[in-house]
Amino acid sequence: MKLFLALIIQLITYNVYAQSIGNSIYNMPFATYQGASITTQYNNQVELQADIMINMKATSYTAIFSVTQNGLTSTITDSLMSMRLDLVKDGLAQIGISEDNIHIDVISFVPIYSLELERKKFSNTVNEIPTGLQMKKNIHILFYDHNQLSKIIALMAKAEIYDIVKVDYNLADIQAAHNALRKAAIEIINTKKEMYNKLGLHLDVENMADGFGAAYPIERYANYTAFHMGNSIEEVKAAKRRKKIAKNIYINGRRTTVNINNIDIDDTKFIKKQSAKNKTIYYKRIPYNKFDLVLNADFTEARIQIYYTLKVRHTVMNMAKYDKLKEQEKEKQLSLNTQQQQQKKKKKGWFR
Repeated sequence: MKLFLALIIQLITYNVYAQSIGNSIYNMPFATYQGASITTQYNNQVELQADIMINMKATSYTAIFSVTQNGLTSTITDSLMSMRLDLVKDGLAQIGISEDNIHIDVISFVPIYSLELERKKFSNTVNEIPTGLQMKKNIHILFYDHNQLSKIIALMAKAEIYDIVKVDYNLADIQAAHNALRKAAIEIINTKKEMYNKLGLHLDVENMADGFGAAYPIERYANYTAFHMGNSIEEVKAAKRRKKIAKNIYINGRRTTVNINNIDIDDTKFIKKQSAKNKTIYYKRIPYNKFDLVLNADFTEARIQIYYTLKVRHTVMNMAKYDKLKEQEKEKQLSLNTQQQQQKKKKKGWFR
């Protein structure tokens, strides 16, 4: 009975965890176990590696919106564009974003053409004629609180601006992140060296190499479509053949038996009609499984992920052999010191 209850609890626990994956799993290949990474060793040398990542909250954000204005003349087009931009600036000022943090970037100002059909007695001609002008501008908005983005989008909608091009995440002091990563990587390397010392091995540094990388949120958004496909067309065809087609049919008469071997032919025609499926995007951070340490690992808002790799190559020596060499070096140093002291005494005697 206890074993049965334990099995039920295990199954319930498995289902709870399975429900915590999310719909994006339908567009991902199943993960496979790759095993642990092994430290590379070269004869009497070993290369220790530390992979560290830090998740940094942006110090500011830059949202870019695209606005398009059409008009019959250049004056009308420019006036309508200016009215919409003034409406945006006034609204942003009300939520604490000054005009110093707004930049207007002119993209294009081009004529618009349409086609006019000209009918003649023996031919028809289509002519391009100018019907107006089109102006495009981008609005760059710098803000420091990510919660303001929803208010900014609402203000843009009032000015009939709906195209948000992108949102950049800015980091003011990236050097502080680099320093934190270096410090953590050195501690990881020293920890790994201690493990070698406990195994009776001594490591001396030969050389090192390192490098930084960064992933910004705009680079880490992925798309997925949430749906699950049922039986395939091939399975439907096979089921219909098994149900409706008999391989061998025998008809017994008074004087003869007729054997009919049906040919396995499926003349079923399918018209595949696809339903509209919900496509969306989500923030896909760099996974943690390849790092020795992740700083600021817990977060909800998308962050700037900065990573650092430190590789240090060491010469490996048995601890007993190392202690013996150190003792020999110590004896040589004592002998050298004795000789130097004797030479100093001789020099003093000469001066007397």
